[in-house]
Amino acid sequence: MKAFKFKLESVLHLRERKEAEAQQEHATAGRRLEASLTELAEAETEHKSLATQLEAMQRGNFRPAERDILWIGLNYQKSLCTRLQQRVDLAVKDLEEKREKLLQAQSEREAMVKLREKNVQEYDRAAEQAQRAMVDDLINSRYAAKQRVG
Repeated sequence: MKAFKFKLESVLHLRERKEAEAQQEHATAGRRLEASLTELAEAETEHKSLATQLEAMQRGNFRPAERDILWIGLNYQKSLCTRLQQRVDLAVKDLEEKREKLLQAQSEREAMVKLREKNVQEYDRAAEQAQRAMVDDLINSRYAAKQRVG
């Protein structure tokens, strides 16, 4: 009997490649999210620092020009934090989309693997039946030959 050959092997390879690409995209999206979260945390820390400086300045002696500069910096930092939070939200959404794409690719690959396993089992069953048939034929032919001789 011929060796087993899965007819859809090329499709399986394509699905494996698609899954690998989806894993890469998911990992890249995860790194982007981590970078955005780090940037946001730094901006929020700077915002808190400016707010603390402003409070300390208002409790003591301050010049209006210095206060105005801190207010401008504080407002800028607040708008930066808002923009970075939007970037984080987009990165989370992108990561979720990439995760869904990865899960879909994994599902498609697993379906092909299961189909190949099913085909292998059918091949093994057919090979076993063919082998049994050959053994039965051999036994029958020897028995028939023995009957003619004896």
